[in-house]
Amino acid sequence: MHRRTWLGGAGAGMLFPRVARAVPDYGLVEPGVETWSESLMLLHFDPEVRHGISVRVSRYPDMNATWVWCHVLFDGRMYAFTERRLCCSPARNLGTASHADYDSREAGVAFGRLGPVAQLEGLRLSVKVRSRQSSGGRDGSGDIPVAIDAVFRPQSLKKNLPPGRSEWTGQVEVDLRVAGQARRLTGVAKAHEQTQTAPRFDVPFTYGMMWSPAASFIANSSPKKRYGEFEADGLSHAVTDFRPDPPDVARRFAATLDNGQVVKGLAMRVASYDVPVFDRVWNGNIVRVDLDGRRLVGMLNDWRPDAQIFRPL
Repeated sequence: MHRRTWLGGAGAGMLFPRVARAVPDYGLVEPGVETWSESLMLLHFDPEVRHGISVRVSRYPDMNATWVWCHVLFDGRMYAFTERRLCCSPARNLGTASHADYDSREAGVAFGRLGPVAQLEGLRLSVKVRSRQSSGGRDGSGDIPVAIDAVFRPQSLKKNLPPGRSEWTGQVEVDLRVAGQARRLTGVAKAHEQTQTAPRFDVPFTYGMMWSPAASFIANSSPKKRYGEFEADGLSHAVTDFRPDPPDVARRFAATLDNGQVVKGLAMRVASYDVPVFDRVWNGNIVRVDLDGRRLVGMLNDWRPDAQIFRPL
């Protein structure tokens, strides 16, 4: 399908949003609440890690709440827009459905999946927001216009993931504009979709997602579970144990694979940003990575690192 036909007006008619209201018409999500939730995320950074996007929409249909995270790296500078004061339609996005809509038009975001998750055909994303040149974690619009027009085409569906979570690497085309300056980005990207009824952000975790044209590494470490997948040179292995060092600019990590092999990496932080979640902040870290001699880019993120278990193999 031609990308302009597919996107065909996905962002048409969107104006830069004004999200402040006199009377709230959105719901709030409280920590520990069991409710259906669903999220869709797309990430891409160029090999030099000078430009890229990280966009996530989380929906809580039964709570009438939507969260939008939009972060852009442009000429090495970070631009941020996050908002939780958004309403949500009651419809649920099921993985077996032929499409899914994660649109939040009041926030200036149209985000959707084409095809069921097991046979994903692609993702489309259109964003128009007013952001801040900032890495700080606070909701609300800024004064810098940011526009994203992207199409993602999957190439590899990842394995060894929890029920309800799907992750892909693939190819993306991104038209990016920040304050009137334009860049066109193409290359490897990562996407994921997750649905669950368990409380979100209920345990500490460190989550890594890194990629190159020839390899990808996805792993999660928390007190309750460790999982992931390492794919390189056409071979895939489950990650059975993932152990990162505590957060730092230079951060080592190790992962045990299902064949007993241990791979070791060094992640160098290029940029970081915080996102407000409940009464805390989620820490995002954009990184360059050397993983057993392979060069990757991606993210190594933390939630409640003060309560995380960090120790070497």
